[in-house]
Amino acid sequence: MTWLSIRLSMPAARVDAVSDLLLAAGALSIALRDAGDAPVLEPAPGETPLWPHAELDALFPLDADLGNVRAQLVGELGSELGSAALDVRFVEDADWSQTWRDHAVRYCFGDRLWVVPRDADPPHDATAVLRLDPGMAFGTGGHATTALCLDWLASHEIEGCSVVDYGAGSGILGIAALLLGAANVVAVDHDEQARLATHANATYNGIGTDRLRVIAPDELATTAHDLVLANILAVPLMTLAPRLTELVKPGGVLVMSGMLVRQLDDVLACYPEFDFAPARTRDDWIMVEGTRAGG
Repeated sequence: MTWLSIRLSMPAARVDAVSDLLLAAGALSIALRDAGDAPVLEPAPGETPLWPHAELDALFPLDADLGNVRAQLVGELGSELGSAALDVRFVEDADWSQTWRDHAVRYCFGDRLWVVPRDADPPHDATAVLRLDPGMAFGTGGHATTALCLDWLASHEIEGCSVVDYGAGSGILGIAALLLGAANVVAVDHDEQARLATHANATYNGIGTDRLRVIAPDELATTAHDLVLANILAVPLMTLAPRLTELVKPGGVLVMSGMLVRQLDDVLACYPEFDFAPARTRDDWIMVEGTRAGG
């Protein structure tokens, strides 16, 4: 299917208002990127990354009334939009989940956990098989941070553990933990699409709500668990340090990834209650496990 893409640049402070206007005018999605050379800064959980000047890309159906869209933009942006014609182009639809299935390979972790596209055939001698359709959520097993966490899960005994997967994305880590013997998992993500993907992937793998809860961060109770997995970025790892710490019982384990090697010391400084093992790296990304004192 073909769509219309409208692209325009504006001061970052105007992004929220313009995004709301475009969505009300019929936009199906909004994407943001830096319009200049400013670095991409990691946002706090739930926040949108903004730069001093942002480029916004809105996707519309082919029958969209572009005259009306322009009139509304002029009303909102005025001279900031000017008299220039809108940057409108045709774009072809890309089904991310189908693209992933078409190009994905089967991944094996710890010689016992296989991650395969939902409708693929796993090796006949596979011990644990995770069938995955990521949809629009992060987590396929191919990214270094996810692979590091899956390697850790597949090489440790987690039978009977209570687990939190914080920043669950597609649910791949929490579901893998359940397939490897965890008693129960709470999958936490602020993004609704990620929670839907996690529910769907759990269904593909025969995992019910008696073992897996999928919730938003504000629904997460302060209960200590045996294992907390947090495959998120460095800044959220630092911001969430008090919360993640209280979710790990004394003697429990915290596994963190999503940070670059150069960010490790700053992250670990936020977790004084943990004794950390040597970190593992892959492609400049790093994963570390820590045991909370007092167990």
